[in-house]
Amino acid sequence: MQIDEDYFKTDDFKELLKSYEMSVKSGHPIFLDVDDLTDLIDYYNLMHMDKEAEETADYALSLYPGASGPITYKVRRFIDRDDIHSAEKLAEEVEDKDIEYKFIKAEIYLAKDQSKKANIMIEDAIRCADEDDVDNCILDAVNIFVDYGYFDLAKEWLGKVNNMETEDFYELSIKIHGTLGYVKEAEELLNKLIDRNPYDVKYWNMLSYVQLINGKIADALTSSEYSLAASPNNPGGLSCKAQALAKQFQYEEAAKYYSLYADIFPFDANCLAQIGFCHMSLANHEEAIKALNRALAKASNDPELQCTIYDNLALAYSHLGEKENALKMVDKLKTLKDVADKLHIMLLEGYVLLEAAQTDGLKILAELLEECEYDALYVLKVSVVLYENHLREAAYTLMRDNFPFDDMNYGHAYFALYCFELEKDEEFLKSLKMATERNPEEAEMALRHLFPEGMSPENYYEFMINLKNKNKK
Repeated sequence: MQIDEDYFKTDDFKELLKSYEMSVKSGHPIFLDVDDLTDLIDYYNLMHMDKEAEETADYALSLYPGASGPITYKVRRFIDRDDIHSAEKLAEEVEDKDIEYKFIKAEIYLAKDQSKKANIMIEDAIRCADEDDVDNCILDAVNIFVDYGYFDLAKEWLGKVNNMETEDFYELSIKIHGTLGYVKEAEELLNKLIDRNPYDVKYWNMLSYVQLINGKIADALTSSEYSLAASPNNPGGLSCKAQALAKQFQYEEAAKYYSLYADIFPFDANCLAQIGFCHMSLANHEEAIKALNRALAKASNDPELQCTIYDNLALAYSHLGEKENALKMVDKLKTLKDVADKLHIMLLEGYVLLEAAQTDGLKILAELLEECEYDALYVLKVSVVLYENHLREAAYTLMRDNFPFDDMNYGHAYFALYCFELEKDEEFLKSLKMATERNPEEAEMALRHLFPEGMSPENYYEFMINLKNKNKK
């Protein structure tokens, strides 16, 4: 079940891919066995070529109706679309109700948040495995638990592997430890693999990823650069470097590396959406719209990503003064009611109308606050909308009167910003101190423009105190 990406680089696979694509183009099918077709599906899936993967899976099932490989792919796509009924129905078409069938059923249980049933199904599958294949089956099971975010169960199953010296074991162990926050353990394992082969970019990329998800951004950037030094333009290195640069607010450079990645994987809608976000952060709204529309064209099977894209398109159009286009994007969000949050849609609509100088925006924001009963998160979000539309006093008053500061680890940085803009020095310093102590990441996001470039949030408060004392003299 684990995909052998190295096989896709071989001459044998390249010849297989060429023959298959020529047959599709000519309309003259060629006979391929089910394993070859499954490899082609995995390749297209890896390359984010969803249409080609789906068509190949359908073709494979027309030849081999009960084949588990193509059915597994299609079941996962149904799960992605939250169509569990179709996933369950298709799973029953698997001809051999053996290990792979049980794995498919386990995935469906995980998609339904029924982890106990999934675990029982995995146990049953492992009992069906030949003795020599038990470890591989366990690793496949671990992969499934990781894919669905059940890292504690993944860790439990990983402990059942007999041979703990394989690269597959190391890689899964690294992924699990890194995601669970055991950064030191993950880095130690990765350094062992890197010592064995310092030029294997896969391990540098894994190290960079572990560092990224645990906030060690400078280290992640360094690891990605080692990866790219070993193999320029390798996709993993490009992706990790782009993400690290974006987290350091170096959006122009981040967009450059995301674009290099997109040259390799032009069908990756997530990457194109990230390029759009980078351009928005640089106020290049026309470029953002181009990238976001390209992403939208490739996100037809991903409603959650569509939501994100429509959201950003609405803001980009709004910033350009194109209110009608912005509201069209808001309307698009309303059609995705199963995945789009009603309160967020109201927030976005209020933003667009306010930016167009229409007081109806304030009315919508007031209705939003009433509907959510002044929920702390939306008090903060509405205050940001007010602030970004130059209603600073209103943003300040809303937070001051309605935000439960003592109970929250977020929000302090934005209130500090409002106090700074309104020259409320005492409140500013108090909120700044709270922000840097409770949520330094938010403090950097909201306040970094007030401080010397590259200064760590932990130094913000002392810097401002020293500046205040200096100005007194």
